[in-house]
Amino acid sequence: MNQNDINNLRDKCKDCKDSCLCEVVKCLVNDCTGPTGPCGCTGPTGPTGATGATGATGMQGPTGPTGATGATGAAGMQGPTGPTGATGATGATGMQGPTGPTGATGATGATGMQGPTGPTGATGATGATGPSGGSFNAAAMIHDESNAIVPVNEAVKPTITNLSNGITYDPTTGEFMVPSTGQYLINWWFNVRSKNTNTECEPIALGIELHQTTPGFNLIAHSSTHNKLSCCDTGTISGNALFAANAYDKFRFVNTSNTDFQLVPNDRYSASFSVTRIN
Repeated sequence: MNQNDINNLRDKCKDCKDSCLCEVVKCLVNDCTGPTGPCGCTGPTGPTGATGATGATGMQGPTGPTGATGATGAAGMQGPTGPTGATGATGATGMQGPTGPTGATGATGATGMQGPTGPTGATGATGATGPSGGSFNAAAMIHDESNAIVPVNEAVKPTITNLSNGITYDPTTGEFMVPSTGQYLINWWFNVRSKNTNTECEPIALGIELHQTTPGFNLIAHSSTHNKLSCCDTGTISGNALFAANAYDKFRFVNTSNTDFQLVPNDRYSASFSVTRIN
């Protein structure tokens, strides 16, 4: 069999499904024809032997070309917010924008501490002299030495003027008049005897009141004996008062007891009062 015959058989055996034919071709090609005849067909495949040891990994081949980008997948759920990064450097200041509208007035703040007193200013010119306010020496002292009887609701009328400086006194009415507007201090005492004619001679207190009579009626003060007096008993009515008056006001003492009383001299005087302007 020449080389051409072998090549023809090889070509036929490329797509041959007959394994026996293929084995014959292999033997012919390898000159395996011996004196015992041509090679027979291959017997059935024996069991697979044990896997041999893995050989050494070969060198990595070159990277293949990048494949086409796949379609974008559906958006996944947002993960938790990561920690805030460090603050970046402050950028350059931009141009100032237009002034906005004025906001509402805020609440008033607490009052600050008082500043130091400023220097005293120059003294102003002296004003014109005002009207006279009257003398602060205005005073009077009146007393009585009689044993006159004073009916209920009648004025007590001491008869003797010891001192009169601006304050005048009329013994016929028992009134005194102040010369100027101001405040006055008055002190008094009256030594009196009850003229109670009640048959039981019931003890009663005797009293007087200081009244303003001009320009109108006004009660200034009231005082009385310290104890109730029986018929013919004697006691002292004393007191004092501070009162305001206008120029030319008039005042007097009045018996406001429930019975008449009689002035009684004690050693010498039976009554006395003094008036002084103090402001």
